[in-house]
Amino acid sequence: MSETHLTETVNKLAERVAQLEARLAIQELQSRYTHYLLKQDFERIVDELFAKSAEISVEFSDSGVYRGVESVRGLYQAFAATRELPGWFIMHTTTNCVIELSEDCQSATAHWLSPGASGSDVSASWIWGLFYVDYVREDGQWFIQRSVFCPIFRNRYEESWARAADHGTVRILQAQPDAPPTLYRDYAQAKKEPQILKHHPQLPPRRK
Repeated sequence: MSETHLTETVNKLAERVAQLEARLAIQELQSRYTHYLLKQDFERIVDELFAKSAEISVEFSDSGVYRGVESVRGLYQAFAATRELPGWFIMHTTTNCVIELSEDCQSATAHWLSPGASGSDVSASWIWGLFYVDYVREDGQWFIQRSVFCPIFRNRYEESWARAADHGTVRILQAQPDAPPTLYRDYAQAKKEPQILKHHPQLPPRRK
């Protein structure tokens, strides 16, 4: 093997290792997000997980879009009221990730499936949907830049989602969004049409 060939091989292997490390770091970042939600560590979400230099935004369900660090911080501060509710929890698991890295490995886009649930001492609900998340790398560390969670359905445990007339709302939070929701559609209405996810973004293209 010539020295030139050896150098090319080492460089390719180094690039593959960097990509694998990035994917693992992004998966851990997203896992931390869902753990902080479950454990009600809402302050840590913004302080530890979201980008510092890039403009950030969050959207979930029918909540609307929250843009900028102060708006996003206000959203998660509003969640703090749930700490006073007996038995309350929210679990957004993230599975089946598709992560596409930019060519320079400084940003990424990911789609996640999210089967989840929430409850309290008086209620239990299913919340199944998808996360669409953009990430950026700052000073060698990965952060969330934009997070959208769009449920396909959210309904009470004891009622079939196919029959539920109302699929719930999160607008009761004491936080004011900066824009209306972009993807959410109530399943009671969406189920009457074919291809209920036709308005959702396509999977990011595979980089050659």
